[in-house]
Amino acid sequence: MALATTFAEHGDWIVEQQFVLQMGSSYLLAHGIGTPLAKDAVTEIEVPADGEYTLLVRTKNWTKHWSDGPTPGIFQVLVDGKADDATFGTDKVNWYWQKGGKFNLKKGRHTIALHDLTGFDGRCDAVILTQTDEVPADSIEAYFEVRKALLGENKPEDKGAFDFVVVGGGISGICASLAAARLGLKVALIQDRYVLGGNNSSEVRVGLGGQINVDPYPSLGYLLNEIGPDRIGNARGAHHYQDDKKLRVVEAEKNITLFMGYTVVEVAKNGDKIASVVAQEATKQNRIKISGTYFSDCTGDAHLAVMAGAECRMGREARSEFNEPLAPEKADDMTMGVSIEWYCEDWNTPCTFPDSLDWGLKLDEYTVEPVHRANWYWEVGMMDDQIADAEKIRDYGMYVAYSTFSYCKNRYSKKEDWQCTHLTWVSHVSGKRESRRVMGDYILREQDLTRPIHHEDETCTTTWRIDQHYPMEKNSRDYPKAEWMSYGVLTPIDFYALPYRCFYSKDVANMFMAGRNISVTHIALGSTRVMRTCGLIGEVVGMAAKVCAEHKAMPRDVYTTHFEDLKALMRKGTGRTDVPYTQFYHQVDRTGHQAEDR
Repeated sequence: MALATTFAEHGDWIVEQQFVLQMGSSYLLAHGIGTPLAKDAVTEIEVPADGEYTLLVRTKNWTKHWSDGPTPGIFQVLVDGKADDATFGTDKVNWYWQKGGKFNLKKGRHTIALHDLTGFDGRCDAVILTQTDEVPADSIEAYFEVRKALLGENKPEDKGAFDFVVVGGGISGICASLAAARLGLKVALIQDRYVLGGNNSSEVRVGLGGQINVDPYPSLGYLLNEIGPDRIGNARGAHHYQDDKKLRVVEAEKNITLFMGYTVVEVAKNGDKIASVVAQEATKQNRIKISGTYFSDCTGDAHLAVMAGAECRMGREARSEFNEPLAPEKADDMTMGVSIEWYCEDWNTPCTFPDSLDWGLKLDEYTVEPVHRANWYWEVGMMDDQIADAEKIRDYGMYVAYSTFSYCKNRYSKKEDWQCTHLTWVSHVSGKRESRRVMGDYILREQDLTRPIHHEDETCTTTWRIDQHYPMEKNSRDYPKAEWMSYGVLTPIDFYALPYRCFYSKDVANMFMAGRNISVTHIALGSTRVMRTCGLIGEVVGMAAKVCAEHKAMPRDVYTTHFEDLKALMRKGTGRTDVPYTQFYHQVDRTGHQAEDR
């Protein structure tokens, strides 16, 4: 068995690790944006004996959710340079073992290569050459059994103990790590990607929103100013998001040990506390164990919290539960959705793009959105499960992007205007707004923000309006249960200081949370979810971890006994004030205006 990500050479295939917890592994993705990849992924395997071997490939047909036509996400497998007769990725919509042909192989070294045929996101997790005709079952449990039988036990390497373990390297996780490290804690920052920044990274390309350095603790936010890009905009060039700036600041902190490309897959507890986590790396898929005194879930999706047994919510509360005027009459599973950003550019050279008529979204002159750049309102997955259906949701965002560009290039009444337009970037990483929320000792509600209701444990301030997204009615009529356009409803609020009790789990004694997964209702999340606010929360949580360590206390004890110590730290902040201040842009959205250039 050869795991695709462990191939000696990946060629032009990319490592995809967003869905390890859903399908069991990272995998290789042929993200060529409609152009077949030039370089194959190649590796060598050791065949133990002469004989006839059957080829099995773990893959999926990603467009089958929406189309019965021939899928574009296909590839070949070459053994010693000879292509198998099968085209892989053509059958089931969920991950499965596709059976290929038979090869007569001699004992010894042989090569396997993955050869992309289209550039439309074919995917391969693993390849098996077997002397039986048995095909493993498709369940994730069966997959783990096969991996263990063929690859052996994947025992974690112990990386030691830390004062503070932060899981998630988005804006909130970076700020939590930096704040704690600068206050003297030994910090482990575990990021499941090879880039820091989350939604504000070059992989997703969402600009920062919200405001920093405001009362009652105006020193909070200088930390984010150190790592934040100096420019506005969604779906811009990679340089726009200044990934290197974030990395430089983190790597400069001697108290931070950074683990990039690791997904936390297991949690060990001691009573009601987390004792350690096990994380799996995306490329070699080795495992490490990290122990800690305090932990913070900065994953956005609350993966750490769920594994640790914390109570979480997802979806919308009923109006009657918290008497929130904006809440629906009945509770439901709807969430704000995912944006898959993309853009195209007009060059001097004509180009072509494959016609997606056979497999793509059915568009016409009235349903197509002929824009050159996606933005926040290109939003998918509102009616899906943001955790269980995460890969499907991401795939639909790419499906809409490809279909839109293809229609404009090949079928649009003004297609002559698109002759020299090139699709230059489509994100394959989900830009998420909402999924699980971890319940703390206090759940922030709509009326906390609108009345407003002040609390004795106020900390950093949310400055964004209550910004709720809903499916656009016309788009929903045209594409029932598969909408891809949204609109925002903004409810004005005054700036509001968030209660500290929303930042730690009521169930897991030593776990904080920072980011969009804090203890709020669906309605209140509309204000707290923007990234500058998430960064402020992270900074406060890093400070609270320091207070805990100093007093050998738990997060709840900071509220009940040591809140004055946290207040003293918040007055000082942990950010530098001797660097240029750049965070003036996109501070408060007052319109919700839909525009591709926002």
